[in-house]
Amino acid sequence: MPATTAGTKTVTQAASPKLTAAYLTTLMATPLELLTVAQLGDIKDAIDRIPHGAEPGDLIGALLE
Repeated sequence: MPATTAGTKTVTQAASPKLTAAYLTTLMATPLELLTVAQLGDIKDAIDRIPHGAEPGDLIGALLE
């Protein structure tokens, strides 16, 4: 079964110079099973830079608005 995405997220703010909004948008549009470990690490890095990013119940898409 091919990977699909639903409800992809457009990120509007960069988390850092390396983690641009365009790059994070690309990552959010990539199915989880197709991400590399490095890309998953970049998502974690972006979330760690967001205030309250460590709240376990928050949705990643909502954090990266």
